[in-house]
Amino acid sequence: MPDPDLSFLPDLLNRTADLLRLSGANDFKAGAWNKAAVIVEQEGEGLRSRSSEADLKELPGIGSSLASELHTFLTEGILPQLIRLEEELPDSLIQWLDISGLGPKRAAKIHQKLDIDTLEQLQEALKDGRVAALPGFGETSAKKLLNSLAWMEGNSERCLLSEALDMKEWLREELEDTPGLQRLEFAGSLRRSRESIGDLDILAVTSGSDTDLHRRFVRLDQVAEVLVSGDTKSSVRLQSGRQVDLRTVSENEFPAALIYFTGSKEHNVFLRSRAREKGLTLNEYGLYPLVEGEADRDHPLNAEDEAAVYAHLDLPWTPPELRESGYQSWIQSDRLPVQVNEEDLKGILHAHSTWSDGTHTLEEMARACMDLGYQYLGITDHSQSAVYANGLTPDRVEAQWKEIETLNQRFQDEGMDFRIFKGIESDIKRDGSLDYEDDLLTGFDFVIASLHNHFDLEKPEQQERVEKALQHPATTLMGHPTARLVLRRPGVKLDMDAVIRLAARQGVGIELNATAERMELDWKWGPLAREVGLLTAVCPDAHRIEHIPHAGRFGIPMARKGGFEPDRILNTLSATDFLKRVTG
Repeated sequence: MPDPDLSFLPDLLNRTADLLRLSGANDFKAGAWNKAAVIVEQEGEGLRSRSSEADLKELPGIGSSLASELHTFLTEGILPQLIRLEEELPDSLIQWLDISGLGPKRAAKIHQKLDIDTLEQLQEALKDGRVAALPGFGETSAKKLLNSLAWMEGNSERCLLSEALDMKEWLREELEDTPGLQRLEFAGSLRRSRESIGDLDILAVTSGSDTDLHRRFVRLDQVAEVLVSGDTKSSVRLQSGRQVDLRTVSENEFPAALIYFTGSKEHNVFLRSRAREKGLTLNEYGLYPLVEGEADRDHPLNAEDEAAVYAHLDLPWTPPELRESGYQSWIQSDRLPVQVNEEDLKGILHAHSTWSDGTHTLEEMARACMDLGYQYLGITDHSQSAVYANGLTPDRVEAQWKEIETLNQRFQDEGMDFRIFKGIESDIKRDGSLDYEDDLLTGFDFVIASLHNHFDLEKPEQQERVEKALQHPATTLMGHPTARLVLRRPGVKLDMDAVIRLAARQGVGIELNATAERMELDWKWGPLAREVGLLTAVCPDAHRIEHIPHAGRFGIPMARKGGFEPDRILNTLSATDFLKRVTG
């Protein structure tokens, strides 16, 4: 068999730890798997050189049983313990782990004390007071869990953009060499770069019969159920539960079909209305003259691509990311923003190292940025209140600054045009203050102020807290402003209109956090952000080297979707200009 992909191993080890806790195992046993995940991540590809269990036992914290598990993964690509747990635990109980705020230990307590294991039973126990009566819970905790459960169930038919992109890559690889296939494009909310995706829509053109493509599509290995099997449309449900629809059209129909199936519904209504104003009618097959109120299908207007369709409507071609409700005024007035591209990013901001809860050292993170062509890294390890993330005490801040100065000198001596900036991700404390005294805060090149706790404050108190942090003279950016987790947890209660206006007045940016689970500032605030001139930075919130490219993969589409042009994105600036901008 081919060598297993080691990038998945830390997540599999952490999942095993969660399932162990869910099964009732003690924290010491489960914690060993979490520690193994850290060790494995640090070893990286070097793990492959440990060809025996004895070699693996030489790693710190790896005992006989874990060495056996790791050896099996290296040779067979599986973790036997994880497979056993997934077979032994009810699938419905494992779903509890997706409920924000519950966690495996608390889930295990509810499961064992109340002898329940389904989401429906949990919901009833939260409603009738049985969970609240358990030690360590209470009415407030039960209410929060009930809200989290409702939120999760309301989004169960969707997946993260990152998951959808992985499926897109797999589907393209599986289908692209089908005989006769000429064009294959993904449409729908995936093409519009929504933060969560429902069904996947594929549009294709073939040179002859469509049968080969549809037959191949419904017979893919990961297909769990064939919903529709036809010559022009097929639908399947994958083993992941995701529905995928494939449609084939002619080359002439493709431009209008791509517009139609990309959406959104509101954008399509807008285009059809515009066509009517021009004496035309637009549908998924093409653009036609209206003759006595009917489409003249014998004389379709020539349109070789999407841009030609928009041109017939006297509109600029609209990037898919902007085909949402709220952007029509930009389109009609031809005020579409200049699209930012990945190559516009000059540096990486918001990244963590082993100084706090990152996996790689400061030098490793910096050199990974260099390898990707960036000019600088703004390191932002966690501040001291984030004890859970090994946050930096003032003494450790100053020690990190010394390492940064040493590394910058080393890079200069090596002839590298690269710089590390001294940043921090400061917790916003409950009273709105930042996490260090002012005399220490002034020593940073820039500060990201973030919410990491007290999510349940009522709106007035939360608003006052955030506004105070925005007005602190040291604040450069506000990180992931509502602290939401897409499909898992709603954001905190804030008047975002007021937050955005205040940030713009203060010259403080609000980041576009490219973590797949965060994806905020939410794109829906794009029109207001553009109106008031809000600054941002496209940030990967990287906790390991592999996260750094997320700035481009997820962050750039998000910036386009919010209408952020390059001149409003701080990390499109050169290293020199960035430092001038943030230090005034």
